[in-house]
Amino acid sequence: MKNTSKLDFTISYLKPFEVDEFFPVFAKVLKTQFPGYSLVIINYFLEKIYTPNSFKYWLTTGWRFVFIAKVEGKIVGFAVVDRPYGGVCFCRWLGVLPDYQKKGIGKKLISAWLDYGKEYGCHKAEIASQPEAKEFYLRCNLDLEGERKVSYFGIDQFIFGKVLGKPKDEVMIKD
Repeated sequence: MKNTSKLDFTISYLKPFEVDEFFPVFAKVLKTQFPGYSLVIINYFLEKIYTPNSFKYWLTTGWRFVFIAKVEGKIVGFAVVDRPYGGVCFCRWLGVLPDYQKKGIGKKLISAWLDYGKEYGCHKAEIASQPEAKEFYLRCNLDLEGERKVSYFGIDQFIFGKVLGKPKDEVMIKD
């Protein structure tokens, strides 16, 4: 997927062989762009849950997939998306390296995620956001659906969603 902004970037699916290039970007974004999490929690994520081997497993099995943004062949952003469940396409992580923010990359990653949800037949897309990103998601035309106080890993979250279509039984029970 090509973009129309001044910065030339592409959006594509992360391949298992690209995980070693992707992971340092993922780690840097988590450490610098998610201030609600303590360093202890971020290290827990990076060392126990979202490890390179976990990403390779998820990509190989289809349990999760990742859209990546590249500038001049270098990964600069990502959207980590769970396999749709119950007709809902959930974006687990969305991030762009600080030097590449405010250039349309995050919005294009959201567009790729929403397009995927529509193509899959999902009736809904959802993402949980830290308070610092609230305005960004509103500018992306996602609907603010609620707020969780002191939620998972002790942070406040805003829940954003987008209705993509009508619920379909065959999609909601798809393996």
